[in-house]
Amino acid sequence: MTGMIARLRMMGAAGMILAALSPMSGMAQQPEVTPQMPGSDPAQPTPPLPSSTITTPGTSEQAVNAPILTLDQDVLYLSSDWGMRAQAQLEAEGDIITAENERLTKLLSSEETRLTEQRGTLPPAEFRKLAESFDLRATEVRRERAQAVQQLNSWAEADRSAFFRAALPIMGQIMQEHGAVAVLDRRTLFVSLDAIDVTQDLITQLNDELGDGKGAVPLPQEAEAEGSGQAGDPLGQ
Repeated sequence: MTGMIARLRMMGAAGMILAALSPMSGMAQQPEVTPQMPGSDPAQPTPPLPSSTITTPGTSEQAVNAPILTLDQDVLYLSSDWGMRAQAQLEAEGDIITAENERLTKLLSSEETRLTEQRGTLPPAEFRKLAESFDLRATEVRRERAQAVQQLNSWAEADRSAFFRAALPIMGQIMQEHGAVAVLDRRTLFVSLDAIDVTQDLITQLNDELGDGKGAVPLPQEAEAEGSGQAGDPLGQ
């Protein structure tokens, strides 16, 4: 029983959620949501390509109207109104999950203490039955808390994907305005001119046209409330 509570206490929702605030390459440190560039050995991913941006003095129309434009996906998302709103929501929801984990851990610890005190006064068979019931409830609580973390990480990934889907038409407009045929992520290039980077221009335009994107992807509890109403206390208290 003690081991079950210890595992719940170590579930550190804040740590798992915080990872979701990182850029696309580290949306979450959990394997299922951590995209990596695989190397020849899957167990040893290839390190990121070295990249550099050359500063161009003044304004160069030749560079600005180049056939290739660049942007930084991470800066584009995290510095946009949409991305900053998502980060704030993610932190707030992570705090809620952490607080709920702590509350449930205290309830389980109290129940375990009461059960331990009864050990010497109950017949072995009756105590074993109570202990098994407690372990089942503790296992279910741990499963539900892990699911809450995973749902929030999935929400963060879905919200980011929705942002880039909504941004694509606007990226296309800027590409056409500059007479370009492609927009590349700056991190995939060894070297490029800063004059062809359109990240800041895109952020301004996306903020104007998309706003903060609130509600584009409902939070997990909002989606559940629409379908089945408010969930009850896992411990029935």
